Amino acid sequence: MIEKLQHRLQHLENDHAALDKKIDGLEKTGVFGDITLEVLKKQRLHLKDEIAKIKLQIAYEAGQQEND
Repeated sequence: MIEKLQHRLQHLENDHAALDKKIDGLEKTGVFGDITLEVLKKQRLHLKDEIAKIKLQIAYEAGQQEND
């Protein structure tokens, strides 16, 4: 179970980093619509929340395995 969570975590972290890079690029160029930037930032926040949840799940699962 932990391996699946770690794989998912890695995928989400990669997506988050790519979105970060895209947002930074748009902000630096100044060529973007406010709606576009808002949507991208909400997606980034959602990914950050998912990453935090999975990290908690991994910690919980690791604790459960120690107790077995």
